[in-house]
This record gives sequence, structure tokens and C-alpha cells, in this order.
Amino acid sequence: MYIKQGGGKIKRKLLLSVLFICGFALVLNMNFSSAATVNQTNSTVNPVSTPNTGNLTVASTIKTTTTQTTVKAVAKTTTVKAAAAAPLVDGLTIAQVKDGLTRAQKFVVANGRLPTYVNYGSKHISIAQFQAILKAEGLKITGNANRPIYITSDNINNRATDNARINTIIKGLRTLGLTAHNMGLGPNKHDKILTSGKLPNNAVIVDLYGGADSGLIKEMGSAWYKKLKGVRTVFSVFWPPSADIKGLAFLPRAHDDNYDPASFKGLANPAHYLLKNGYNYIHSGSILSIINSIFYQAKI
Repeated sequence: MYIKQGGGKIKRKLLLSVLFICGFALVLNMNFSSAATVNQTNSTVNPVSTPNTGNLTVASTIKTTTTQTTVKAVAKTTTVKAAAAAPLVDGLTIAQVKDGLTRAQKFVVANGRLPTYVNYGSKHISIAQFQAILKAEGLKITGNANRPIYITSDNINNRATDNARINTIIKGLRTLGLTAHNMGLGPNKHDKILTSGKLPNNAVIVDLYGGADSGLIKEMGSAWYKKLKGVRTVFSVFWPPSADIKGLAFLPRAHDDNYDPASFKGLANPAHYLLKNGYNYIHSGSILSIINSIFYQAKI
């Protein structure tokens, strides 16, 4: 092959340049073929192999995190409790007891005495039973504290002792600001004081007994005695050695009972009988306790 010397040098340099460019392009092509791959399944960018170029830095793995916000519906439960049943006291609600107390106090103001019954429709509660209900609830009827008091006594010890007992009670009542009178001694004074017709309607009659007489207690529940008593208050004091009738199932006929028929043998549940018929009583040998009890009767 014929080659000229002058142009050969130029062609040789050109050929070398072309070969260099082609080789360089091949190297670049090989380097770019090792580009990063993406895992489309988990959205995670994985690290790639880095060509040994000496001046290229590749970042570490990048992960995309999907934040899920869960909103929970909170069901608010509202519990509605039924109103508790009103408490009962002997078959009455507290509101009914207070209503009865209001009516009883109005009656005392208007009439100067306690009513015989406190009525709830067709239901009639004796004043003694109603007072027990009030006491259980810490309530009481407030009325005129100046009701006059008239005291009688059975023959208990002897005339001097029995009169001294009455007068001591009267002195204690007067100290408390009440008016009290000694109406005498005798087995029939409890009746005579009523038949006299001289006592005011707001009188408090106190009868002291040395024994519990079933016939006398029975008489107090009779229509005759109640009519005689009228609207007045009668309070019985059983002085020892009198039997304590509280909780007593049966009180036999008294040995000196000469006024009841022979068929009368005694009285069942005498304490309950008195309370049921509207009478209060006390069994005590304490003058102070008796004075306090009479004072209470005069206040209601």
C-alpha cells in the first residue's frame, strides 16, 4: 500500500483521536448501565453499586413512610336512673309526714289542743301514733306552751306523800313557765275532773296511778269517756309499783275492780290500746322524767 510521508502523520493522529473518543464513549455507556433500581412493591429506594470513580458519593437508603390516622368513634352511654322510691314511715312518705305536721300545727293554733287524728284521705292516724312517727323522724308539733295543767292522783302511798308528789311536779312545771293545779286525790278523780265541766278545752289532764287497772284503761277507749274528755289531752302516769304495760301482752283484771261485768277478765296489749285511742303515758318513778313528759304534752 502506497502512503505518502507528508500526510501520513496527520491521518495517524486523526485515527488515534477517533479511537480514543469511541473508547471513552464505551466506558461511559458501561457506567450508566449500573443505575439505581426501584422496588415498586414497597416504595423503598435500595442502595446502588457505586463505580470506582473516586469522587462520587451516593446517599443511603431512603424509605417513604405512610402514616395512618385511625379515628375511633367513642360511644357515650348515658344511664338514666329511675328516681328512688320515696322512703316510707309507717306507710307514709316523708313528704306526707311533713304535710300532716303542718296541718296538725295549724289545728293546734286554731283550737288550742291537739287533733284526735291526722287524716290522709280515708286513712285516720291517731295523734299518739302520729306523734310517734314524728319522733322517729326528729320532728314534733309546736304549739301553745301555756296550756293549763290539772293533776289528779290515785291513792298510792298515803295522803301526805301523794299530795307532796303532786306539788313537787307542779313546782317543776311552774319553773318551766307552765300553769299547773292540784285537783286532789282519790280513785275516781280522773272521771270527776271531767264531769265537773269547769276545765277549758285546751286543758292537759294528768292522772297519776299506783297500779295499772285494765278496766280503767278499757274505759278510756269507750265512746262515753271520749265524749266526756272532748278535745282535752289526758296523760297517764304509772308510778311504781305499778306494772309497766309497755310490750305487755295481757293485763289481768284488777283485784279491786267492782265496776266491770263479771265477764271482763282483762285487757290484751294495754299499751297499744292506749296509743291506738290517742293517749300517751309514762311509767316512771322519776319526778324529773314525769315533769319533762308533762311539759312536752303541754307544748303540743
